[in-house]
Amino acid sequence: MEGKRQEDSQTSHHDHEKLKIKEINLKSLYLTVKKRLWIVVLITILFTFVAGLFNSRPETPMYLSSTRIIVAASSDMMGTVRVLVREPIVLNKVIEKLGLNLSAAALRSQIRVDSVDGSLVTVVSVVDSDPRLAAEIANTAVETYRQVASEVLGITSIRLLTTAEENPFPINEKSNRIVYIAFLLGMILSVGLVFLLDSLDDSIKSEREVEELLGLTMLGQVNKIKRKDYASRRLKKQKSISVRGETIGS
Repeated sequence: MEGKRQEDSQTSHHDHEKLKIKEINLKSLYLTVKKRLWIVVLITILFTFVAGLFNSRPETPMYLSSTRIIVAASSDMMGTVRVLVREPIVLNKVIEKLGLNLSAAALRSQIRVDSVDGSLVTVVSVVDSDPRLAAEIANTAVETYRQVASEVLGITSIRLLTTAEENPFPINEKSNRIVYIAFLLGMILSVGLVFLLDSLDDSIKSEREVEELLGLTMLGQVNKIKRKDYASRRLKKQKSISVRGETIGS
């Protein structure tokens, strides 16, 4: 019974020491950051400010319009049929029909072709700064594509499922997400820099370090006295002596 009590006492003492060490470490971390808090504030503000400037730059709104078609072709021909949408033989005719001041390469960069979950359904999407023109390009491209596919490949099984409509909502609407990310990144990097500078600092910063280096226990410490405080105390002391001298003389 006595041995169990002694074991419980040792366990309690050990837990208390671990808690004390943890408190000391947390306090040390807090003091390290507090000592160079200006670095954290400065870098965080700088990162946030730069991100805010980048986010506030003028940007042309872009609009997306899509049309859906179904292509009934063999698996060997499916890839070729879908690629044909973005080929110059189709794009040049679209440019001519709509009177666009674009090259085939420029128009190709605005058009994207995707299959829906590996099915026969294909989505033709067009991005443009004019929402009405984006829908017109998508519909004209699909119409021209069906004609060219029939003439060149002999495929007449391309069916239109939905036509493209004007989308009034831009796809590149501004968000403050980049500002929030820059704020967090600046804070993380600045705190990391503070701890790096602290690890490179070889000066003695606490009485605990003195005890570890000398292997001695500190009984006390002398606080730093500022020059103005010393001058103020000296002046008070001189006044006190002067007053006592006048009293004795009288």
